Amino acid sequence: MQAVHVRDLTKRYGERTVLDLPEWSVEEGERYVIVGPNGSGKSTLVRALAGLVSPERGTIELDGEPAHDKPPHARSIGFVFQGLALWPHLSVRGNILLGLDKQVPDAAERRTRLDELAEELRIAEFLDRRPAQLSGGERQRVALARALVRRPRLLLLDEPFSDLDARLRRTTARLVARLHERHPMTIVLITHDRTDAYLLADRIGVMRDGRIVAEGAPGALARNPGSAFAAEFLSDASLVEANAHGGEARSALGPIPLAESAEGAVLVAFRPDEISVGEGALTGTVVGCEFAGGPWHLRVAVGDTVLAARHEDRIELGAEVALALTTAPRALVQEDR
Repeated sequence: MQAVHVRDLTKRYGERTVLDLPEWSVEEGERYVIVGPNGSGKSTLVRALAGLVSPERGTIELDGEPAHDKPPHARSIGFVFQGLALWPHLSVRGNILLGLDKQVPDAAERRTRLDELAEELRIAEFLDRRPAQLSGGERQRVALARALVRRPRLLLLDEPFSDLDARLRRTTARLVARLHERHPMTIVLITHDRTDAYLLADRIGVMRDGRIVAEGAPGALARNPGSAFAAEFLSDASLVEANAHGGEARSALGPIPLAESAEGAVLVAFRPDEISVGEGALTGTVVGCEFAGGPWHLRVAVGDTVLAARHEDRIELGAEVALALTTAPRALVQEDR
């Protein structure tokens, strides 16, 4: 397993800065998931860790040793690319073992590793097939096997589930979690889907414009994102401008009790699961109602403010509903947005 430590890491493409990390680290054996929108710098960061991208400046340490000048093959890293990058002319066996003879000269050891992973990843029956003869989920498992057969201490996963349907995404995420338990290693996974992060992460980092703007354990970060951007990205929070004094903020919705003391201009983050529909001091009009396989997702206009909420039953558009806060919301500084 490898610990990762980055200092003053910067990468530019032309005039655009895509990485700007003063300091960032991942603990040994940790499952760290980076979430953020397209173009936030996620892929550039993991490619820099792998040695596939050269930063303008900064240091990358793996297990306390400088690694930014080492070639990719010297970093003990496994990489699963977003596009999987399987060779179409090779069999599954050939894809998994490609180049392993240089790292593991003993043929019997290579066969043992292949057989163990093929059984564990349920691809033993596909070893003589070509990638084009496999489903998306099967190709994903082949790519994982190719990364794991080298027994890396650091596994990098670049949007590994992006081409899978919702059920396969969950299944594959759970598979990665089981593999982590059986094969101790540090994992850095990047995704734009917060569901992947909640399923897998010991710790989540939210990335924006090349920086980690918020990080923490999944539950703690969802409750206290620390950043207006992270609040919107991780929990569909509704952000309301307000002026805070002590434990209360005043806004267009009226006085709002806060989870902690704040002063001055703030954005109050209302998470959907902190709003109860059916009774309360606020009244609004339902302007959106969507079903997502569980509670209905509502958007309720209270004056000029639209709040997101959850409700067990469908509510007609245009219906008047009462809202109540079940938990005091957090206040975030406005410039974080």
